[in-house]
Amino acid sequence: MSQTRSLIVPLLLAAGLAACGQNAATAENTAAKEGAAEAVYGGTAGITAAETSTTSSANQAAAPATPEAVPAKAQAATVAALPLKRGYYVESDTPCGQASNATTTLLRREGIGGARDFCEFKKIEQTGPNTYRVTEACGDLQDSAPPETSTSIYTLTGDTAFTAKSEHGWERSARYCAQSSMPPDWRANDISDVTG
Repeated sequence: MSQTRSLIVPLLLAAGLAACGQNAATAENTAAKEGAAEAVYGGTAGITAAETSTTSSANQAAAPATPEAVPAKAQAATVAALPLKRGYYVESDTPCGQASNATTTLLRREGIGGARDFCEFKKIEQTGPNTYRVTEACGDLQDSAPPETSTSIYTLTGDTAFTAKSEHGWERSARYCAQSSMPPDWRANDISDVTG
């Protein structure tokens, strides 16, 4: 009877652990430990259900979480600012010296905007080595309507270029242009109060 019990307990334990997602090697180690416990306590009758439950819970708690089990948002880290140089950004296909109101944005401490609009960064989360999910409140500077909040994904190339994709479907790519390389109207602007 003792031999039958010593075979049944490890088999049941192995089946239970397999159902919990643990591998056979762990089941064999646990079975070996129970075999040692049986020798010390004179059989499985000496081990209470509470002790078995505690051991099983401890084994489950020690199992590492798989990446699939962690939600994507939990892996994102909130950061204070996009790691980009502040200043003028011009659409990627436009030379800095030929920038216009339509192709230029100004990256400030608190957001980014052009001649007609401004998007205030409300929350910035780093989701990858060079990828950021930005919650922004964007409004038209010539309209009194309240800003609309949306989310954009910024993919950075170093600290001087980005591609932004909005949840609404628009996309823009821009790169940093030193103020001295911009057309005369932009070179004369003092932007130190918003970029410093």
